Amino acid sequence: METVSAHQSLNPTQLHLLRMFSFTKTEKTLQDLKKLLRDFYIQQVEKEIDKYPISDEILNEHLRTPYK
Repeated sequence: METVSAHQSLNPTQLHLLRMFSFTKTEKTLQDLKKLLRDFYIQQVEKEIDKYPISDEILNEHLRTPYK
């Protein structure tokens, strides 16, 4: 009964990933799959970051807290 409630709380992506990982037989395959997922999410973050251009003014801004 607990398994059913766990599946209800997972979204379709999570369920799909669980099914994919169930076919993983070796540590090498697991590492390859994890790298693939990591690279995908890095790519997604980079696309999102590119939406917000950074000016030279922001890059040169001094944000440290002054000490008295």
